[in-house]
Amino acid sequence: MGLSRRHAIAGVAVALAGCAELQGQVEKRADGVLTDDDHPLKGTTTIGIVDRSDSEHDLEALTVDAAAFWTDHAAEYADVGVSFRPEPEGPPDVEVVFLDSRTELAGCEEHASSDILGCAPLLTAEHRPERPITVEVVVANRPAGDVRITVQHELGHTLGLDHDDEPAYIMSTDIADRLPEYGRRREVLESFENAWAGRNSGTQEYNRAVNRWNDGEYDAAAPIFERSAKRYRTTNASVETALELERGFDGMERPETVDRDRLRDAFESAGGWTDLAAERSELMALSSEARADGDVPGARELRAEAEEVFSELQAIDFPAPIEIASALGLLRDGKS
Repeated sequence: MGLSRRHAIAGVAVALAGCAELQGQVEKRADGVLTDDDHPLKGTTTIGIVDRSDSEHDLEALTVDAAAFWTDHAAEYADVGVSFRPEPEGPPDVEVVFLDSRTELAGCEEHASSDILGCAPLLTAEHRPERPITVEVVVANRPAGDVRITVQHELGHTLGLDHDDEPAYIMSTDIADRLPEYGRRREVLESFENAWAGRNSGTQEYNRAVNRWNDGEYDAAAPIFERSAKRYRTTNASVETALELERGFDGMERPETVDRDRLRDAFESAGGWTDLAAERSELMALSSEARADGDVPGARELRAEAEEVFSELQAIDFPAPIEIASALGLLRDGKS
């Protein structure tokens, strides 16, 4: 269609459709579903992007891929023939705006929740927005494939599809429908959360032992350092479990919805951190025993070794669970 497609359709309201928990907020589609003849996006529809994020993803290519899905399948799922095409110059019919945070969403701020990752107008017989039709999508640190599905989801709303429509892996608000291997993703995250808890517990024990050491209670400090080391070793076992579960993603559908490289880097970093932390605790336990036995030179030598390990430890990050959730496609604006 020509420029006339960008004119406003007067006298109608816009119904918002966020990505989740808005079923009660959005009117159900009228009994008379839009036909191919009266759908406002029928025919050629231009699409452009506005990047307000810090994402390193190729958002233009991602948007083109998402739109191509509906070019191929809109007639099947939305009963309308639509052909999306990029239009780098001039105002587009549909504009996809990429954001870094849910708090930046302008189109659904009244309905904002931790689950919403985008907004778009829901086109029904009574609801047709002005041009350009604005679609908002939160990118954050989500995997590219997960972001693409959100773009597809919001474009589905512009075609008149609601949350109970097919295809479920795009339109459903149930994350288990949206993400393949959802159960395994949760297991990976839970294993890493166990590791995070173990890391914190080990550190608490280590700090308790340091307090005893500083008070000159070397006999009391030694077993606490040993408990700290054991908890760090248990933490590493949880990281290994998460890594083993991650290997189960081999051959999964839509693998691009998980950032496996980021996951493996995170697990390697966490494993390296806990190995060094355990070694430091073990050296300090030996140093405490030596000091308790009156072997001051030996205690100093062991403590110096522990300090060298600590220097290595400071150069390694132990990723927080939120980073793992993000790589797994489970992140919901800071919550999984």
